[in-house]
Amino acid sequence: MKKLIWSCCMVIAVLYAPAQDNPLYLNPENALGAKAAVLFSDAELVPLETTKASYFSNIVDFLVTPNHYIFLDNVANAVFIFDKQGRFLHKYKKKKYELHSIQYIRSENAVFITGQNKNYTIPELKAQQMMAKSTKTDFTKYKSFDLLYLNPESRYKIKSLHVPRQALINAAYYFNGSYITINNRYNKYLNDTVAYHLNIVDNNKVTRPYFPFFNITRLPSFYEPVYFAIDNTTSDTNFFIQKQFDNTVYKLTADSLIAQYRFVFPADQTMQNDFQTTLFKDNIDYNTAKNKNNKAVSGLYNMLEHQHYFFFSTYALSSARKNFIFNTIDKKLYDLGKVTSDSTMLFLPTKIFSTMSERDADYVYTRISAADLIKEKEKMLQKNQALPQNIQQLLARIDKFDNAIIVKLKVQTLTSAK
Repeated sequence: MKKLIWSCCMVIAVLYAPAQDNPLYLNPENALGAKAAVLFSDAELVPLETTKASYFSNIVDFLVTPNHYIFLDNVANAVFIFDKQGRFLHKYKKKKYELHSIQYIRSENAVFITGQNKNYTIPELKAQQMMAKSTKTDFTKYKSFDLLYLNPESRYKIKSLHVPRQALINAAYYFNGSYITINNRYNKYLNDTVAYHLNIVDNNKVTRPYFPFFNITRLPSFYEPVYFAIDNTTSDTNFFIQKQFDNTVYKLTADSLIAQYRFVFPADQTMQNDFQTTLFKDNIDYNTAKNKNNKAVSGLYNMLEHQHYFFFSTYALSSARKNFIFNTIDKKLYDLGKVTSDSTMLFLPTKIFSTMSERDADYVYTRISAADLIKEKEKMLQKNQALPQNIQQLLARIDKFDNAIIVKLKVQTLTSAK
């Protein structure tokens, strides 16, 4: 069996060869701290209008578009749309469907919304069988793909899209008129020995596959899904992709997959190379091997490029989570948990960096709850010599049950960085 594993390794080496770029040797545990002014030059607060119609309580997704802030709330099971001044514009719900994700599509000026029909829960094995064997060509009975248009003249028109078989149980993303779908585990109904984790799908056909793996029982993907992080940039055809236990950040474009950042972390923070190709006897052996290195970085998320900075967060097998900024010019890595708050950030708590995941042409974005801002109110009033009038007014009227407050951060430019 080991010979089969190594022969499959050779097949995969032929099928997929990432770009040979320079590795970036970093130690996240030794990442730098800094005053906020070293990294940021300004912060602004934008309160979101709070009414009975616009109130939300548990954000699971947040988008920034050229003219909007958009939120997916899983308690209300709704999408909330605000303008850049924080005024509430629209609330979207879909009967009988549980909304799963939102994605901004710049070319359409629309929000791509995925959902699952609450009345049709398919067991995973049955869904895998349908993906491989069903003669159907559309699966909107089970899942929904919708475009919600944001142009004022559209009046938030909804356009329902085709749902391909590959998206039946897999996460899906809109990609230049096609879809990206993730196949994160072994499927016994597929005939091929080699399958692919990531597929570009157009009209139920896989047009480009990436990240090959062995579709053989009792490999790691049989025990546990292989997770992928996918974060879209400001373009419809550029995505950052990171595979579980692989510390390389790939950029997927319309016609290529390249290694954008090849991070090399110390051995105790990196899973051993043969982990994904070892044939484990059972689940106990698999988890024992995995947990021997519980400091290993399992995945990256909140991947975001802005000017000369690359923002990302990590989580380890030990459940430890950290947030970083990598300066692509001087190759310095900063731990946002070690950043000292100052007047450039209005003395806001540094924990706001844990939710940083969006950007536009001028700012990167995070948020703070009304309750947390109230806790910081006295500190802000004491430490800031002169707060802008709009922030003084916000602090005077804020209530703990108000919607979250958007925090706009302007990064230091190369000429002004300290």
